[in-house]
Amino acid sequence: MPRKQRWEEILSMLRDRILSGQLKPGQEFPTNMELAREFDAYPGTIHAAVKALIQEGLVLSHGRGKQRRIVRPIPERSSRRGGFLTEFGERATLEVLAITTLHTADQLPENARKLMKPPALRYYTRQWRDNVPVAVSDSYLPGTLPIQTLSEVLADPARDLYTVLESLGHEPNTCEETLIARMPTPTEAHMLHLPAGTNIPVVKIKRFVFDSNGELLEFCLLIDRADCYEFVYRFPFRN
Repeated sequence: MPRKQRWEEILSMLRDRILSGQLKPGQEFPTNMELAREFDAYPGTIHAAVKALIQEGLVLSHGRGKQRRIVRPIPERSSRRGGFLTEFGERATLEVLAITTLHTADQLPENARKLMKPPALRYYTRQWRDNVPVAVSDSYLPGTLPIQTLSEVLADPARDLYTVLESLGHEPNTCEETLIARMPTPTEAHMLHLPAGTNIPVVKIKRFVFDSNGELLEFCLLIDRADCYEFVYRFPFRN
């Protein structure tokens, strides 16, 4: 059996530290300079080892502006009740990427065309938890809602969609979701700040939200990082 290269030996030791808990989830990962001094190794050797850890999803680059690296956080349970800001509180921030009024059916996703007609409102956001981008949400709201008011109110990233709907007299009652786990597309990897060639999967979620009368309030396409979420559902066996 061929002997491991130096970067592979360092990779193995760092991986063991993470998996054993010696390097704790969420803590800042050592810099390449610190690791080079510790292992008495060339910068290129350390770079290769750390790059492999990032591709395995054991180390994450996060933060806006200057990038920092952290040890992989433990996936957190999501009950899928309420909006993102409501669920994670002060740890959550919302980045509004686009709010657009759609006037033609071809601007709507195919699945949304079956349940709504234009005009409709597209509400496109990126969700950050503890300064890590964990999801991208692409919502479509039907013209039966006051979309001009929603467009103005939701421009504030501190406003939660479902709380806003309730305040306007449109209370969400039922949520139906379909989940598929897969590897991210290049666009999705870019939006979630995943490294090139990443081995981190995502969960694609198709969500329909209805009021108590069965009227559609939202059609949403979500892309969530699978290493950041553990989805939990509870339901009765009998109606």
